[in-house]
Amino acid sequence: MDLACVSLLKTIHLSLKGRVPIVGCSSAAIISNQGVFKHGLAVMLLSLSKNVYFNIACVRDIKEKTALSAGRELGEKLLYGFRDIRRDLSVIFSDGLMDEGSNLIYGLQERLGKSFPLVGASASDNMRFLRTYLYFNQEVLTDSAVGILWGGKLNFGLGIKHGWKPLGKPRTITKSEGNIIYEIDGEPAVKIYEEYLARDLAGLQKEIRRISILYPIGMYLAGEQEYLLRNILSIENNGSLRLQGNVIQGSIIRLMIGTKESCLNATRQALDEAKKILFAPIVDITKNEVKNFVFVFDSVSRYMLLRREANQELEIIKEGFGKDTPIIGLYTYGEQAPLKAISYHGQAYFHNQTIAMLNIGG
Repeated sequence: MDLACVSLLKTIHLSLKGRVPIVGCSSAAIISNQGVFKHGLAVMLLSLSKNVYFNIACVRDIKEKTALSAGRELGEKLLYGFRDIRRDLSVIFSDGLMDEGSNLIYGLQERLGKSFPLVGASASDNMRFLRTYLYFNQEVLTDSAVGILWGGKLNFGLGIKHGWKPLGKPRTITKSEGNIIYEIDGEPAVKIYEEYLARDLAGLQKEIRRISILYPIGMYLAGEQEYLLRNILSIENNGSLRLQGNVIQGSIIRLMIGTKESCLNATRQALDEAKKILFAPIVDITKNEVKNFVFVFDSVSRYMLLRREANQELEIIKEGFGKDTPIIGLYTYGEQAPLKAISYHGQAYFHNQTIAMLNIGG
């Protein structure tokens, strides 16, 4: 356990006189109006209108329970006290090193509803992929997930994009299980990279980090406009690909490629979507100002691709929402949101390499 994190949470708790619930997670870097920082702490205090209700909850020991049952448990805990209140939105934070991130979402949707608006982020560390942390009041947790359920009448807008483009011909996953692809078009899965990158198995295994960022797998889902991206966690000696997130046998896939330009264009597109508040935002008539704040969940892969341009991405976001709009965010090992944000309906998925912006208007 990180004693510094525990001490920090207790200090925050005492500063707030113990009356404010706390949820959050660790990150490879934090995002705020002041900039992008690899070392630091970002805290946003929320004060919403009286007709907005919320509940927070956590679930522990996900590996022991399985991600699916943990998602169900978290959903049930979040629903506590919402029997006669309209539910609007849920935001979750989960362990970034969990193998079954997709199943956590499936479990949550069994309780909250398959088309219920769900947005979230998988915690990250300093790119060592050793341990990530979740924060729940004064507790520092691992192998866990925490969440918020909002209801009453919450006004929000959501945008999610990635910017990676398809390469080559469509292919079919002919053998897979969970997050592992064994065969593509009846041949060892690794062949898709051997052919395109002209590298042998050993060479590809050495370049796994670069391959994962620049050339993820894009999975086509019927009825959706965007490909669902999957990072490559490892290339096994038998030629299989272990991905960050589940894949479906029989799915049509493409090799994808991303550039800094396409990445920033996706940021602008997600921004435009997030600015479309679903309901009328609350306005302070004394100042004629719209009261809103923004959560940004941005993939670590995008951060590694953009490098110095990461601050440029933040400037795009600040300019789009207005310099006085509070912004807080993190770089994630996975994002959770619907693939298409129109009306915020549709199944939420476990994503890689996207940027998700949640614009809440109170």
